[in-house]
Amino acid sequence: MKKLSFLLISVAFLFKSCGSFKKDLFKTGGKEEVIQNAITDFTNTSKLNKKDSVFDVSFQDTLYRMVLRRINKQNGEWLVGEPYSEIKSVSISAASMKMLITEDVKVGSKGKLASRYIEKNGNLFYWWDDDFPLTEETLAIFNKYNLLQNDEGGWIKFPDIIGNNSLEAVDYFFCRNDISNYKKIRTKKAIGYYDAPNLECDTQ
Repeated sequence: MKKLSFLLISVAFLFKSCGSFKKDLFKTGGKEEVIQNAITDFTNTSKLNKKDSVFDVSFQDTLYRMVLRRINKQNGEWLVGEPYSEIKSVSISAASMKMLITEDVKVGSKGKLASRYIEKNGNLFYWWDDDFPLTEETLAIFNKYNLLQNDEGGWIKFPDIIGNNSLEAVDYFFCRNDISNYKKIRTKKAIGYYDAPNLECDTQ
C-alpha cells in the first residue's frame, strides 16, 4: 500500500513539474516570443536537449506544405504548396557546422551571420535575424561555444562539422492568434515536407 501511494505521489509530481513551465509561455507575440516558447518547451521536455549543448533554431511566420510533382518514374521536383495560414512554426535541431567568419562579418552587419541567441540551462540556442545587427556580445558567446571558424580568405568552403550530426529535430507548430496553443513533432524530416498536425486555432 505504501509503495502504491509513493508511486501515485511520484506520478502526480512528475505531471505537475512537466506542466509548470507552461505558465511562463507567451500567449501573444511575434517571432521572438514564438521562438522563446519553443525553447522553453524544448529545454523542459525534449531528450534531445541532453544530447548536445548548441542548437540551431529556425522560424517560419507562415508554414507551407511542400508537394512533390513527378516528372517521370525516376525524377520529380518539390513545389511550394498551400500555406498553413493559421500556423507559425519553429524547428530546433543540434548545430551541425561551425559558422564561417568572412570579411563581410563585422559588428553591426546584418544577415551575414546568425545574430540572435538565448542561453538556457547551460545550452545555447541561436538563430538568424536579418533585422538585428551582429554585436560584440553575440560574437563572444559564439566564441565561448567554439562555433566560429575563419574562412581563411575564402579558401574554406565547408566549415567544420560539430555536434553528433543527428538528423533529428523537434518541430513546433503554434496557433497564430494564441502562441501558447501548440503541438510538436520529433522527426528526421525537414519541416514543411510532411503534414502539419491538426491544431484547433481561434481564427478570430
